[in-house]
Amino acid sequence: MEAPDNQPPLQEQIPVETQISASPSERSAGFFQDDDGSVSSLRMMCMVSLMGAIMFGLLTLYLSLKGINDGGNGIYFTLVSLIGAFAPKAIFKAV
Repeated sequence: MEAPDNQPPLQEQIPVETQISASPSERSAGFFQDDDGSVSSLRMMCMVSLMGAIMFGLLTLYLSLKGINDGGNGIYFTLVSLIGAFAPKAIFKAV
């Protein structure tokens, strides 16, 4: 059996390379990017709040070890910063 006139014989055919295109769910997004690849300012603000909570927590711990009493305001500010770090993303996913 011979190849049709418009196609070369089987041994001369070149294999077709497939191109893999990643769908949005298969692509890896960056640390401050959403799943669709757009930059997320909410993630950046949550990270800044988390870093602030860590900083104020360490400062409160340092001041309490030195014997300087701040009246508990450092603990409250640390807790508010922690809530600010995790609550917005949880609320955003719930809505």
